[in-house]
Amino acid sequence: MATQRDARPRPLQSAQCSLCGITLPLGLMVPDGGRACADIRWYCKDAQSCTERWTARLPKAGQVAPTPPDAPMDAGELHPSTVPDPVPPDPVPVDLLGGAHEEA
Repeated sequence: MATQRDARPRPLQSAQCSLCGITLPLGLMVPDGGRACADIRWYCKDAQSCTERWTARLPKAGQVAPTPPDAPMDAGELHPSTVPDPVPPDPVPVDLLGGAHEEA
């Protein structure tokens, strides 16, 4: 006597990418590790799309909330009036850089 099979398709095994966090079927992922490893990390086969998703999640510069001027300062924190100039002056004078000289 033959047993009847369920006609419904089985769900594909999936994993979450360790970099970008997307969940995809294992056929679209690459394992990192092997039988000797206690855990296997999975990464997207499409490295370019994974990188775009991963870098889109990184915090952008300038998204830190400003500190109010009357907030108490921590022990190693710089006061806004003592913050060094972001672009220091050039320590080497232009005439010493080896450029073309006019001789008198």
